[in-house]
Amino acid sequence: MPKMPYADPPWSFPRPAPKPILIDRKGGRCRVRSLRPEDVDERHLKWMNDPIVRAGLNITGPAMGLVDFKRYVATFDHVARNLFGVWTLEGELAGMVLLEIDRRHKRGSVHSVIGDAENRRQGLSAESVRLVAWHCFLERGLGKLSFEPLARNEAAVSACRAARLRQEGHLVAHRLNERTGERLDQLVFALTEEEFKRRMIAYETLPPYEGPGVAPDFVAKAVRSYAGEPGRKPPAA
Repeated sequence: MPKMPYADPPWSFPRPAPKPILIDRKGGRCRVRSLRPEDVDERHLKWMNDPIVRAGLNITGPAMGLVDFKRYVATFDHVARNLFGVWTLEGELAGMVLLEIDRRHKRGSVHSVIGDAENRRQGLSAESVRLVAWHCFLERGLGKLSFEPLARNEAAVSACRAARLRQEGHLVAHRLNERTGERLDQLVFALTEEEFKRRMIAYETLPPYEGPGVAPDFVAKAVRSYAGEPGRKPPAA
């Protein structure tokens, strides 16, 4: 939609850059924290050069070096572009979650990567995405999250379906593999704020969501407020 003219008076000054929003949240299986360049080393670099990860993310071009990887991590402003590390409860950095936010429309797009094969199928991807989703809806005020894996990324697609996310579309020949010239299908799954609220109300026992700045009853209070909204129907038995 075209922007209306004179949205700001002609004497308005540039707005200051938003302050980065850095988080550290812990669940039942893992911890997610805003990733910093100093968090990564050669062990984690191999993720970005792993053929399975590169295929899932449609990464082409030469292998990435450690300096390039650290520079990549440093490009995230943690406002519109967010990168979180996924740590096991034993303290091992096991993966990453990328969150891109359209601030105007209060919409986020999420993608997760679990690096080492031994950490896959451990529920880390689903738990890390849950923590990021809760952060988005409970703390960032977003109205919708979308998940857009390549159709051939079976692990990501299975995770979306296991999480009972609503499939909104199947985009045919939507992405290009620059190395092979192959056009790739992409799927679109989503969760709206209203769907999130209904899920939260339906929990018999809320899973953990802990971290700096999060009061012990923070989530429970939010759920009670959802349940008390006008016109809200109780969850189906």
